[in-house]
Amino acid sequence: MRNPNRASLAPDQAKALAILLVVFGHVLRGLERGGLVAFDGVWRTVDWAIYLFHMPLFFYLSGLFFAQTVAKAGYLGMLRRNLVVLVGPLVVWSYIQVGMQYVFSGSSNLKVGLDDVISAPFPPAQQFWFLGVLFVAMAVAGLLPALGASRRAAAAACVAALAARVGLDGWIKTAFESGPYWFLVGQFLWHFPFLLLGMACGNAAMDRAGAHPLAFLVAFAVVMAAALPVAPETPPLFAGVTVALVLLFYKVFMEAAAREAPTPGPVGRALAFVGANSMIIFLSHVIFGAGMRALLVRLGVFDVGPHLVFGTAAGMILPLFLVPVGLAMQRRAALFTRIALPVRAGRSVA
Repeated sequence: MRNPNRASLAPDQAKALAILLVVFGHVLRGLERGGLVAFDGVWRTVDWAIYLFHMPLFFYLSGLFFAQTVAKAGYLGMLRRNLVVLVGPLVVWSYIQVGMQYVFSGSSNLKVGLDDVISAPFPPAQQFWFLGVLFVAMAVAGLLPALGASRRAAAAACVAALAARVGLDGWIKTAFESGPYWFLVGQFLWHFPFLLLGMACGNAAMDRAGAHPLAFLVAFAVVMAAALPVAPETPPLFAGVTVALVLLFYKVFMEAAAREAPTPGPVGRALAFVGANSMIIFLSHVIFGAGMRALLVRLGVFDVGPHLVFGTAAGMILPLFLVPVGLAMQRRAALFTRIALPVRAGRSVA
């Protein structure tokens, strides 16, 4: 039986799989930069499949409840909140990560100097570009609900932003290679439509009876398999396929969560917990994954399989050991903990 209340777990459960793709993708690209794997054949296809939709998915998920956030906190309140939950962690963890890369430069794929450490947060680099771009994207998109615009206005803005992305495809790809600030501009234009897509859909609008989750999963796989050979070279198709993949992927979790028993099962609860703590995983997974790669190399392990398995496991599991630390610190230094250790015990669902 379909229980719509359970569907409120879907955003966190979708984040759990999305952050797994982020960690796996970064481990794979770390192996490529370290010369342990060549990006040809199957690995290039795997890399394309991940990067075709996983970051747009995060922007989409960020948009699902965004209008309600602006309505509740106000536009300036939303900006103040995002300074704490986005810019604050960006600054703290940029210094931590780049500082560790400087100290352990002999084991790092990146050559980091002292000037890189000093200027680490700005412009946001490595995985932290996401937090900087999301902050700017929300500052722009937040004007819609602040001015009382409806979901239809968000949908129209989404279509316009997608059209701009398609029309500027060549320019955006050039921007990616034109220095750190132009890189951020390119990422904004590339991903902004998906924040608007989340606002246009809204979680409540997606929570409508539909097909079995397996049907959406099969549809997702079919679209992915059909699009991979051609989508990257065809901008309109690329944009359309990414929209379809994001919506189908999320609908899998929406329908699966809504069909769970009155009490979510252990898998559902585990996914929701991981998704609720996807931020701390995102912030720290590169450190743990790189540490595992360095350890395996020191032990003489150079096969791709063990690196992918143990590197991904380290990036996903070890950050979760920070959760009880963060929860304990919340009682003593709430604001500092929200910035430095953004963790959650989970989401309560009636």
